[in-house]
Amino acid sequence: MRGNDIGGAVRTRLKRLGALAVVIALAAGCAAGEAFRKGNAATKEGDLDQAVSYYRTAVKSDPDNPNYKIALERALQTASRAHFEKAKAFEEQGQLEAARGEYNLASEYDPSNRQAAAKVISLDQHSRANRSRTTATTHRTDARAGAGGFRRTAVEPGLP
Repeated sequence: MRGNDIGGAVRTRLKRLGALAVVIALAAGCAAGEAFRKGNAATKEGDLDQAVSYYRTAVKSDPDNPNYKIALERALQTASRAHFEKAKAFEEQGQLEAARGEYNLASEYDPSNRQAAAKVISLDQHSRANRSRTTATTHRTDARAGAGGFRRTAVEPGLP
């Protein structure tokens, strides 16, 4: 008789664990679905970065859902193109640091976008070259100011 009691207790515990597993799976599915819906809303509002974030959450919560994966891939491609266009506008306005940031985002969202990656490298090289020229000019100016200051003090009247 005791064997039946133990078997019944085990069955009861297994049923509870099974029910808990179902609840957890449903909760995860709800979280994924909610993130997916928010991603759709953000896409419609034109907030592509936020859409990417929501779709990533949905895919992470339910990695086997092809709709979530497709939505994420579309959002990444669209966001990459949008950032690339912003970068071009910044570059045309001479705002090279802002352009570099946008090209970098475009490249991160779409690693196959070689044009964006090349622009990041190009702007980095341009920035380093400008810093080198600025540093060299500053050193020359400092040297001239130092030498001029030394000569002035040496010929001031009243100095021994």
